[in-house]
Amino acid sequence: MNTRTSRIILLTILGIFFAYKLVKSSEGDFLFDGFIFLIIGVVGLSFLIWTIFKDYKEYNLTKKLTSYFPTFTGLFFIGLILCINFYQDKKINAKTLLSGFYDGGFNGFSIDLKENGNYIIANGSGLGQDYFYGTYTIKDSIITLDKSQIDNVITSNRLVVRNSQYFLPLDTVNKVDTTKANYFTQIDNQGKEINSELRFRVTIDNRTKK
Repeated sequence: MNTRTSRIILLTILGIFFAYKLVKSSEGDFLFDGFIFLIIGVVGLSFLIWTIFKDYKEYNLTKKLTSYFPTFTGLFFIGLILCINFYQDKKINAKTLLSGFYDGGFNGFSIDLKENGNYIIANGSGLGQDYFYGTYTIKDSIITLDKSQIDNVITSNRLVVRNSQYFLPLDTVNKVDTTKANYFTQIDNQGKEINSELRFRVTIDNRTKK
């Protein structure tokens, strides 16, 4: 196996592994994921820069464009990673219509309903989070999700936005201290609240701004 083939194989392995980790990060993250991405990125870029110099020297000897094939391999994976990152960033940062948060102390659960009809639900703690995606519809104050079971927290596909007097601990998002707060809660087919202890304080409400 010549050195050119070895460089292509190593760049391919690094590129596939980084792209795979990036895709999986949209499903869940862990406390040390940022450090892992940094290590892979530094190693991969350093190896690519070294490969470019090696390919340049080989090209000067052979005058064949195929000498740059390892470089093209590395640039392909950089382009692929940038496309994946752009897609994920666009999905996550789409405009929010309505969002809420439940503060369970060390654990937390958030619901982010996007204006485009998609939702992102996050469940986790300071050590990491799991993410769940889907679609929803909203009519007046009734929200209907495409799933009725999400990570043992959401047990109904129907939520309702309410405004009522009740005790709710300070959440960690906006630190609002009030006994009258907008919140959503899960309801059954008869409109009855399923779990009064699991209420999500509304943190963003752009319904009136549409």
